[in-house]
Amino acid sequence: MLTYIYKALYSFREAFSRNSTWLLFCMIVLGFMGADEIIGISSFARFWGIRENGYHALLSFFRSSAFSLEGLTFFRGSFVLAQNETVRVQGRAVMLGDHTFVPKDGRRMPGVVTIKQESETQTKPSRFRGHCRGAVGLLTGSLTAPFATPLTLQLHQGFIHVGQKPGGEEGDRLTMGPRIVHMALEFAVRHGILCVLVPDAYFPGGALFIMAASVWSVEFRKPVITLIIKAKKNCKACFPAEKPEGKRPVGRPRKYGQEVKVAELFDYGHLFTAVRCCVCGKAEEVSIAAFDLIWKPSGSLIRFVLAVTSYGPIVLMCSDPNQDPRTAIELYCTRIRVEVMFDILRNLICAFSYRFWSKLMPRHSRRPKKNRDLKEPSSEALPSVRLCWDAYERFVMLGAIAQGLLQMISLRFRTSVWDHFDIFIRTRSRVLPSERTVRNVITRLLITDIFLSSAPGAIIREIRTRYSGKKSFPRYADPPEKSDDRMAAGQ
Repeated sequence: MLTYIYKALYSFREAFSRNSTWLLFCMIVLGFMGADEIIGISSFARFWGIRENGYHALLSFFRSSAFSLEGLTFFRGSFVLAQNETVRVQGRAVMLGDHTFVPKDGRRMPGVVTIKQESETQTKPSRFRGHCRGAVGLLTGSLTAPFATPLTLQLHQGFIHVGQKPGGEEGDRLTMGPRIVHMALEFAVRHGILCVLVPDAYFPGGALFIMAASVWSVEFRKPVITLIIKAKKNCKACFPAEKPEGKRPVGRPRKYGQEVKVAELFDYGHLFTAVRCCVCGKAEEVSIAAFDLIWKPSGSLIRFVLAVTSYGPIVLMCSDPNQDPRTAIELYCTRIRVEVMFDILRNLICAFSYRFWSKLMPRHSRRPKKNRDLKEPSSEALPSVRLCWDAYERFVMLGAIAQGLLQMISLRFRTSVWDHFDIFIRTRSRVLPSERTVRNVITRLLITDIFLSSAPGAIIREIRTRYSGKKSFPRYADPPEKSDDRMAAGQ
């Protein structure tokens, strides 16, 4: 398993112009997987046993010019696709998209805005200060037991801190959905693949469908992205207009026919067909019907899939009129994996535990304020603030790479992980070991290879030579044993 990790890290070597920068990259990714706590850059320094010079080297890495975030993202996507673990449906890779909110209390942190809490739980405040991140994940493994492998995570609000003015609070909110589609389009076009994007129910909007239909693949003669989104309860659509018989009337032909509330179509039970499909990991019988209607916000033909499951009725909107209804239901049920992905990034990998800030940023209040009152940095401070912004993105990307490696180990070395795992676990949720289970195993193997092994891997030897100054890291000395004379004397 460690050999696989080291080979994976070597595949990122071309993304860095200097070998020392690549070694720091390896130290941080391995630190995400092996450190018992991540509360900042100092946690990586404590894990590797390095001192102040090594700490400053790690700190400078996130603002280094020896690599770019775009290049690292490209190598990240190429590595994931090369593992041949991608879930493909009808020749398309499956992608999941959503937003997550990260509370941040820093007064000089760029990108920190006031966020309205939309969760149903009462343990969270209604409004707080933090970062809003959009994420796109690739479905890997199998359709019945998948992982959501993070591809890219970007800040989607607070652009005024880097010199952009998208329109204040309302402008930021209106563009959150299209930004997710834009991220998916970038990945699909860059790697030359067709994808199905399954975003959250928050996103139904005409701009998303128009953007997805605007980019076509010349090779496949199809749109690069197909959308599957849960429709709103009050959604309305129109039947296509009937062609007039006989003499053609004067004027423009009608485009829209009779308008109908989509939820009212559940009343026509004779149009539904009972099929058996996988819903949230369990096979059950579902009543499904598909209607091809014109949705006015997009101005195009949308396939509405209506289904009655054990969790209640659901209406899905598919941008592809040829989308199989059963497949659409199964794909949308995998959307819960993106929530698990966020939970692992937040609580296990601690990819959001960055603390970078810039003294050139104007001070903001810790109390939630209106986002239109955000203070813009001066033109002289913008380069420094942008570096701080990029440091956030790089930190999160390295955490996503670490999580992806844990998932690939689970998929490729399932039996070996369970053989090495000897910690009590009350219930196994599924056959595949979780990222937490894999991390427990990898942590022990890494500590053995870094601190105890006499013949460590090549990457570990390079790190030792450069940042420790010794062939091996210092070990804790064993306490001196008492001699027989002192034991006899009771000393």
